[in-house]
Amino acid sequence: MIILGHSLIPYTPFYRIAAQEALSHTPSNAIVLFEFDAPLASYCFAQNVPFAMNVKNIQELMLGHALHASYFVVGKALVLQAQKIADDYLFDAKILLTSSDDNDIEFAALHGIDGILFADGIRE
Repeated sequence: MIILGHSLIPYTPFYRIAAQEALSHTPSNAIVLFEFDAPLASYCFAQNVPFAMNVKNIQELMLGHALHASYFVVGKALVLQAQKIADDYLFDAKILLTSSDDNDIEFAALHGIDGILFADGIRE
């Protein structure tokens, strides 16, 4: 299981962006994170920039998959459905549960979630 942003485990942070222009302010090898945005995802894919998307529903998940997201960051309400779909459709992307609670590590592990992303794993 992937664990990002936990104080006990070394990790490479995600860099939150809101627009294409913000890419120039991130390290060249950074994984960028943004809310579902099809044009930004298409641009990142064309430029070989790995990206993670916050998705709020199954439609965004499926479209994000078609747009070649590397990671999907989802809340607890959607994570079980998202992981099942990712497994059923053999996504290359990983499903990450967003959390601020260490107890969610156990939840994610018991439910076969690809990983967990804590707030400290995101740079603004």
